[in-house]
Amino acid sequence: MKIQLPFLLLLLCVSRPALAAGISDYFPNCSPAPAQSAGRQLIVDPAARGQTGYRQILDAVRAAKPGDTITLMTGDYGSFSLSGGSANGFITIAAGPGQKARFTKISIGGNGTTSHWRLTGLTVTGPNHVNQGNLVLVTNSDNIILDHNNISSEEDQFNWRALDDKPTEWPSDGISARQSSCISVLENNLHNVYNGIDFGGDQAGLHGKFLLAANNKIDNFAADGIDHYGSHVRISGNRITNGHNLCNNKCIHNDGIQGWNYNRLPVVNSDIIIEGNSIIAQTQPGITLAADSLQGITIFDGKWDGVTVSNNLVITNTWHGISFYGVENGKIINNTVAPTNPAYKTWILIHLGKGDPPGKTYNDVSRNNAIAGNLRRGSPNPDAGNNLVLRWPDEFSQAFVKFDPEHFAYDMHPAKGSPLIAAGSAEGAPRTDIEGRERRNPVDIGAYAYIGK
Repeated sequence: MKIQLPFLLLLLCVSRPALAAGISDYFPNCSPAPAQSAGRQLIVDPAARGQTGYRQILDAVRAAKPGDTITLMTGDYGSFSLSGGSANGFITIAAGPGQKARFTKISIGGNGTTSHWRLTGLTVTGPNHVNQGNLVLVTNSDNIILDHNNISSEEDQFNWRALDDKPTEWPSDGISARQSSCISVLENNLHNVYNGIDFGGDQAGLHGKFLLAANNKIDNFAADGIDHYGSHVRISGNRITNGHNLCNNKCIHNDGIQGWNYNRLPVVNSDIIIEGNSIIAQTQPGITLAADSLQGITIFDGKWDGVTVSNNLVITNTWHGISFYGVENGKIINNTVAPTNPAYKTWILIHLGKGDPPGKTYNDVSRNNAIAGNLRRGSPNPDAGNNLVLRWPDEFSQAFVKFDPEHFAYDMHPAKGSPLIAAGSAEGAPRTDIEGRERRNPVDIGAYAYIGK
C-alpha cells in the first residue's frame, strides 16, 4: 500500500522540536541548526505499513542529501552505526509525530570524519542494558546535534543494587562525544545511567573543542552527571538529580559536573562556562542506594584557564559544593550552595593545583555566593567578596522561600527580608539569574533573584 496522503501531510506539516540557543550562538565557527522546512522527507517504516518509503534506516541514510529529514515510524531499530554526511548541510534523523523509534545503541563516527547530522526524538534503551559502554557514542565527528532524545539503560525501574569495589554489573553510560568538535547535546532526557554526558578530547587540532550541553535532564545516575575534558565548552541549564552509591564510594565517586584532562594529557583546558545548572543530590524519599557523598561542580585534576561558574544551584550532602584545584582566571559568581547533611557544611573551595608550589596565585574571583561552609582558600585568592555564609539549618530556612531537606522540598528564591537581597556586588555579576530574570542593582546574592515571595 501507499502511505496514506493525510498521514503523509501530517508528517510534513508537524515541525520537529524547536531548539533553544544553538551552538553557533556561542561559537560562530560551528554550523547553525538546520531549518525546519528544508529538504525532502524520507519515511522509514520497518513494519511495512506503506508501499513507499524504506524498510531499513540505512537505505534512507544512503539516499539522504543535505537538508533532508529521515522520518522514522514506530519500531525497533537495534544497534545503529552512522558515518559520512556533508559539510554542505545537516541531515536530520527524527522520530515521526507520535512514533517511537527505539534503538539499543547508536554509534556516530569512528574511522573517518562524520559531519552534520541531527538526531532528534529517538529512544535509546535496553532492556536490561548493563555493561554496554555508551548508549550513544560520537567519535571523530563534527557538527553533530543530539536533541530531545530519551536515553536510558532501562526505561522503567532499574535494578539498583549494591556492588563491591570491583563491580561486574552496572548501568550503561548515556552520551559520550570524544575527539570531536561542534557537538550539541540539547534537551535530552537521560535516566538510569552510569555517567550521563561526557565530552572532550586531546585538543590536537579540533579534537575536544566547541562543545555544548544545555537543558538536559539527568536523573538516577551512578557516577557523574556531566564530565567535560576539552576547551570552548558551555554547560548550561541542565538539571542533574538523584545520584546512586553502588559500591560504598569505592569504585566510583559521584559528581554533578566534573572537569578533568583527557587521558591525563598535559594540556590546558580553556574557555569553560558552567551556568544556570541545578544539581540536587536527592529529590524524593526511598531511593535505592541514594548517593551519600555527591559532589557538586568540581575540577580536581589537570590544567585549566578561564573557567566561569555562575548562577548554579547545588544542593548536596558532602563538602565539595564548588571546588577549583589549579584553575587560572576562574570565576565563581552568584551561586547557591546548600547542604542537606548537618555533618557536612558544603563549601566553595579555591585550591592549589596538584603539584603546584605553595603560594602560587591564580587570579580567581569568588563573589555573590550563598554557602553554608566557609569560602575556603587553599591558595592565595586576591578577589573574594560579598559571599554570604549562612548557618545551617536555621539561617537557610529563613533566607529562602523553602529549604526543607527532610521532605526534599526546595524553593531557593530569596525569602522576604532575606539577607541575600541587595547584598551583592554588580562587578562581574551575570546579567540575569538562573531563571533568565534580569538582575537589578543592587544585586542579590545567590543563583536566584528576589521575586517578592
